[in-house]
Amino acid sequence: MRVRIIVPVCTEKWNLGIEASARRWLGPEMEFEIINLARGPEAIQSEYDEALAAGYVLPLVREAKSKSCHAVIIWCFSDPGLAGAREIADIPVLGLGESSQVFSLALADRIGVLTTLDQSVNRIRRKIAARGLLDRISVIRPLNIPVLEYDRGSMVKERVLERGKDMVDKDGIEALILGCGALPDMREILEARLGIPVIDPGAVTLKQTEMVLHLGLRHSKRSFMKPLPVPAH
Repeated sequence: MRVRIIVPVCTEKWNLGIEASARRWLGPEMEFEIINLARGPEAIQSEYDEALAAGYVLPLVREAKSKSCHAVIIWCFSDPGLAGAREIADIPVLGLGESSQVFSLALADRIGVLTTLDQSVNRIRRKIAARGLLDRISVIRPLNIPVLEYDRGSMVKERVLERGKDMVDKDGIEALILGCGALPDMREILEARLGIPVIDPGAVTLKQTEMVLHLGLRHSKRSFMKPLPVPAH
C-alpha cells in the first residue's frame, strides 16, 4: 500500500525529517512518496497562508489515486483543504491536526497545544472548537518562533522545553500536542522532562493512516459528498 504525503509548502526544507519519520513509523509493507507544492507559501502561520496553500493541495489530492496511492496525508497541523480533499477523493485523506487532536483524547482530560506564533493561537482554537473538543484541548500556547527557523536546533529545543514546562506548571495540562509538523523530534525528551504524554502529530497520523488502510476504511461520502459540477473560469 502506498501513501502520498503532501507537504503543503513550496520548500523541501522539512522533507528529510518527514522521510525519517515515515520510515520509523510505517510498517515494512507500506510505501510512501513525499510531494511539496510547486507554488504557495513556504510556511503556514495564518489563515491567509492556509487558504493560499489549500488551492494548491487539492489538485495533488485529486491525482493521488491515478499515481497508485491508497491514502493521502496532508502534513500540516493546520490541515489545509482537508474537508475539500475528502470530498474529491475516494481514498482516505488524513491531516496532522485532526488526527493528533482526536487521538489525544484517549490519553488525558486536560490537553495543551504548543503552536508556532501568536497569530496561530486563535486559528487553532477555532479549529478545535469546530470539532467540539475545546473543553478538553483548552490550552494553546505559542513558541513565537517562525516556522522557517525551526531548524535552529538548540534555541528551538530550549524554547519548547521552557513553554512545555510552563504549560504543565501554570496551565495544569496533562498531555501536550506538538502543534506543527516541522517541530524537531522532541517527544521522548519532553515526556522525560515533563512527566506527561507528548503527542507527535506526524507519528500519530502515519500510524492512523496505516490502521485505516489495514481495516479497509475510508471517509463517509454522506459526510463528504462529491461536489456537484459548477462552471469555473
